[in-house]
Amino acid sequence: MKALFACTLLLSLLASTACGPAVTPDEYFARAQKAAADLQRNADEIIRLEAAGQLDLTNRPEQLENAESTLEVLADNLKRASDGGHTLATYFLANLQSNPMYSGQSPKEACGLYQKAMDQGLLAAAIGYYNVCDRAYERFDLHNADHLKYLQTLEQLLQKPDIKGGGYPLMATRSLCFQDVNAPLPQQGIMEAMQARAAALLLTEAQYRAEANYILALTRVNKNDRPDSQNIVYLDKAEALGCKDFLGLSAMMRNAVMAAEAK
Repeated sequence: MKALFACTLLLSLLASTACGPAVTPDEYFARAQKAAADLQRNADEIIRLEAAGQLDLTNRPEQLENAESTLEVLADNLKRASDGGHTLATYFLANLQSNPMYSGQSPKEACGLYQKAMDQGLLAAAIGYYNVCDRAYERFDLHNADHLKYLQTLEQLLQKPDIKGGGYPLMATRSLCFQDVNAPLPQQGIMEAMQARAAALLLTEAQYRAEANYILALTRVNKNDRPDSQNIVYLDKAEALGCKDFLGLSAMMRNAVMAAEAK
């Protein structure tokens, strides 16, 4: 009788779970946002302890323990929201997966996520894809079919409003226009300096558009494997949107195009 009662109770619990309200992608994303806010509070407390000289990383402070469990909650809810088609969740999950400190794996999974969000119309995802996944330019293989397809997608995204324009600013993994990676770290605590660098990567939609134009200027070539006046058009647009040109591309490319056109 007890066994029968237990089975009946189990079945009723399963039935009530199955019939319960479904969690939507937006709700999963809201849970992820809450976890992210918790992580930020943890980070702020770690910075406070560091500034006060009370941070002992060798003994794994409570804040780090809390951060690890909260990070898992964040990743789980982002994945559930992404699986449901939530574009921003897909982008944030890609950023997370591309961080070797988190995943320790190849960027293949992150690239698939960036591609998914890019296909859904998110410009920030296209920039993330370039930073993590598009390696043709490093091999000087600028006529690579995948690279050319990527540049075409980038141009198409620039020609229309971003599908998630209201979601900006969004965190980038890297910036060619707005982050000088060679600049020395400020004279402050390590954790505070890391947070300051991360804050510099929180980019507006206009800044992502600057990044996109700069990437086009940097990696597009004509059939003769050279930049031309179209590259200068992209460069002008990037600079008009505030691109700082830390790579020193502007003068070099303008001189090269001018010399080529003078022949």
